[in-house]
Amino acid sequence: MPDPRIWPIPRANDGFATVGVASAIALAANVSRVDADFVNDSDNVIYLARGNAAVVGWRIRLNPNGGSYHMGLFNLFLGDIYAVATGAGSNMTISEGVKP
Repeated sequence: MPDPRIWPIPRANDGFATVGVASAIALAANVSRVDADFVNDSDNVIYLARGNAAVVGWRIRLNPNGGSYHMGLFNLFLGDIYAVATGAGSNMTISEGVKP
């Protein structure tokens, strides 16, 4: 659910990240972020971490072929989001809502 104080969300940054077997930033910190959605578009498991290196087997797991995670009003994180996958070249779609 989006933040009712910032509804409707005025703009979205849509894109993707190619996630590898080494932790890397998938979505850079953004103080204007109001929500974000991450969807695993690969055959491998992807793990996300907020503000720390992602590690296989820990933190936020995105199952293969559509596993997803939503950040919104009650769990919004404005810092860097890191990702790591169980296989190289794993695709993850990202949609980040931002305020002006």
